[in-house]
Amino acid sequence: MNARRRGALLLATFALSWAVSFAAIQALRDDDHRPALPPGAAATDSPHSAAPTASSADAVSLTATLTGTRHSDELAFEVTEARARTVPPAEVRDCNQFATWAQRDGALPVGLEPVHVLTVRAERSVDVSVHGVEAVPVAQIRREREQGPWVELTCRDGRPTPTAAPDARDVAGPHVLVPGQTIRLPVDLTGPGSAGDTFPTGGWSYYLRVDLEVDGVPQRRELRDEAGGPFHCCGRTTFMGYQAARYEWTISPELTLRHCPELNYADKPPPRVCQAREPG
Repeated sequence: MNARRRGALLLATFALSWAVSFAAIQALRDDDHRPALPPGAAATDSPHSAAPTASSADAVSLTATLTGTRHSDELAFEVTEARARTVPPAEVRDCNQFATWAQRDGALPVGLEPVHVLTVRAERSVDVSVHGVEAVPVAQIRREREQGPWVELTCRDGRPTPTAAPDARDVAGPHVLVPGQTIRLPVDLTGPGSAGDTFPTGGWSYYLRVDLEVDGVPQRRELRDEAGGPFHCCGRTTFMGYQAARYEWTISPELTLRHCPELNYADKPPPRVCQAREPG
């Protein structure tokens, strides 16, 4: 190869190396001028990344409220007579607050089986199906007669209030909810074991085990009362030939108390004769 060709080849090689180096430097300069990503963000090939979606576990919130028993639509409680005569505190302004206050102090709902309402709140658009609600006993509540006498305690609204009926009788669903929507569903309880078992006889502490599907994904939730403790039910104040005394508080528009004496009978129970009584 003569000198002229060697010189041309060296010149071409130098030009190619310079072009590659220039392109690399320009690319680095372009990167330096791109907007910085926020902390924690990851670079993607597309400027339109998909927004994160809530998991099925976070799609709905679920709570349960004890609203009565199979014995009665109202909440009546088994308490001692001294407790029944205790004046409710000033912050108790309606029967819902009365029920919360009474149970906090150990009052036990009276009846055969507890009745609950599920409150389901959607955090996003979601389909919810409830497959079953089971009462899971924690411990038995023993109420000895010598600790009594046991009487019934209840609250009556002095003014008519709107009935907060459940939103649907078909508990199972599916229920199609939009973000922020809340529905209330009545609960038919099953007891532990095979389907169809009833709530165990006597007073029990228990929680609720709810089997449901959220957008087709099976879930199991364990629900307790609003204070985070177990539910409590069910006391008994009526026996063969006997009905315990009853104390009925009216909270508003003024605080009043009505007393119904106990009934003892051999055949059919006589009519109740209730009279106003001074609180305290």
